[in-house]
Amino acid sequence: MNGIINIFKPEGITSNGVIKEIKKLTGEKKIGHIGTLDPLAKGVLPLFLGKYTKLIPYCNLDDKVYEAVAHLGATSTTLDREGEIKQVPIPADCNKEVINDCLQSFLGTSDQIPPMYSAIKVDGKKLYEYAREGKNIERKSRSIIIYTIKLVEFRYPEIKFEVKCSKGTYIRTLVDDIAKKLGTRAYLKDLIRTASGTFFVTNNALALDRAKKMDKSDLQRKFIDPKYILSDWHDVEINSNLLLKHISQGRTIPVPLDTERSLSPKERISKAIATTQSGELVATGTLEFSQDAGCRFSPEKVFI
Repeated sequence: MNGIINIFKPEGITSNGVIKEIKKLTGEKKIGHIGTLDPLAKGVLPLFLGKYTKLIPYCNLDDKVYEAVAHLGATSTTLDREGEIKQVPIPADCNKEVINDCLQSFLGTSDQIPPMYSAIKVDGKKLYEYAREGKNIERKSRSIIIYTIKLVEFRYPEIKFEVKCSKGTYIRTLVDDIAKKLGTRAYLKDLIRTASGTFFVTNNALALDRAKKMDKSDLQRKFIDPKYILSDWHDVEINSNLLLKHISQGRTIPVPLDTERSLSPKERISKAIATTQSGELVATGTLEFSQDAGCRFSPEKVFI
């Protein structure tokens, strides 16, 4: 079964746990997701089923939006509420204005050191496995981008904020870094991912509990058309069985003149999808224009 579905992951289950549940419902063995959510986190978890797992690389670089609650005045061994908690002082001048200024200072590009309790592998072993053994492994910093960050609410000693950030940003680490700049420490109490890219948002997310009550056909009605996600790509309609055969073999094909005209004069190579007359996705690839050969579609990932 090929499909794309946006599941709203509840708290208390791993991202892989969600995949197992959807496998039971659909019978599809091959399912992948974008952006792992820790068990304590909830929110949008885009799932790709069957051949559509090939589309994950196109969507996996998208920005994410989170709503986080940070508990000030405490440290945690895991940087979240599930670790060993130890209280620390909070400066007396830690007020709403100071907090807001601190949040804004994190805008832009910066380097972030991943937490020990993460799934990053070092010498073939996940960091959290080292952490459970009491080992602290040196980690390389990663470049992240904070596009927007705003204070939603401050109820001492907790801060609720919303952040739009680049892929690979650890909100647990961001929470503690914010607290350090305020002169204290903090741990992540709650986390909701409200968006993964442009197309996977809470408004079109299906609650896992609701999904588990559906049969396969009802669940399929919740699938997201891949053309919707790739709507800014050129769409090449294939109306020839011979051309479909060529695409299935990974061969480059000529495209109709109307597609050639839709290309900008400066656009020599462009992302494109190939679809049938009925709208079925056939392949993703590139359109390339040259004065000699005209316009041609080269498939990269084939779905037939």
